[in-house]
Parts: sequence; C-alpha cells; structure tokens
Amino acid sequence: MKKIILTVVLAALLFNCKAPEKNEYNKNEIIFVVEMESNDSKSESDIAEFSKYYTEAIDNNEPNSLGWGFFKSNDKIILIERYLNGAAMMEHGNNISEGGVLETHFGKFMEHFTINKIDVYGTASDELKEYVKPFGLPFYFHPDLAKFSRN
Repeated sequence: MKKIILTVVLAALLFNCKAPEKNEYNKNEIIFVVEMESNDSKSESDIAEFSKYYTEAIDNNEPNSLGWGFFKSNDKIILIERYLNGAAMMEHGNNISEGGVLETHFGKFMEHFTINKIDVYGTASDELKEYVKPFGLPFYFHPDLAKFSRN
C-alpha cells in the first residue's frame, strides 16, 4: 500500500512539473556606467551609507531599473545602472529632475559625488541622446554589436 501511495505522489509531482521555459531576452536593455569621485567633504562611511540609501530609493521607485550598484575602484566610484530600455532611463531622469519623486535624493547624490563621465552601452535612440543633453554631463554612447540580457 505504501508503494502505491508513493508511486501516485511521485507521478502527480512529475506531471505537475513544467519544463523550464526558454529564457526571455531583453534586446533593449541599456547600461549606464558612471565614473565618479567622492567629494572631499565625505568620508568612506558617508559614501557607503549614502550608496545603500540611494540604491534602496531607486529600487523602491523605479521598477524598470533592472540593476543598480555602486563599486569602489581605487580612488573612483563606479555606478552601474541597468535599465529595461531607453524609456526606463528617461523615467529615471524625470524622477531625479525638479519636481520628480527623487529630486531631493539626487541633490544629496550630488553632495556626495562628482561625475567625471557616463558611458552608455546599448543602442540608444536619438530621443534618449537628446533627452540627456540638458543634464550637461559627459555622455559617451557605445552601440551594441552582439549581446544578450535575460529578464
């Protein structure tokens, strides 16, 4: 009797298991790599605490930001921002701009960091390139040749 019950349970589990679906790819992902320096008035612990605070704010307010991370590289801070697409990056730009939900956060960001350059990886539309111009930051665009990005 135990063997029959075990066989029925195992069979039920097997028939209810789905084969893994083929990965869905996001051909429109765009990645921003921001090279910065911490401002002199900020200690390493100030930078670390603020980086956690800002990362959490992005996570809580921007569902189309796929990834966000601050990294220390010698005397520089590298911020890697991953977006679902160019529209998601423009959503971020609106959020940090005057009247945006992250305007105050971005003011604090600029108190902590000086941006040296921003490398943009992925095919950026003309609309996105025009959108970032008023920010007055050094953007460098690098279109993709071949890539994949899993959702």
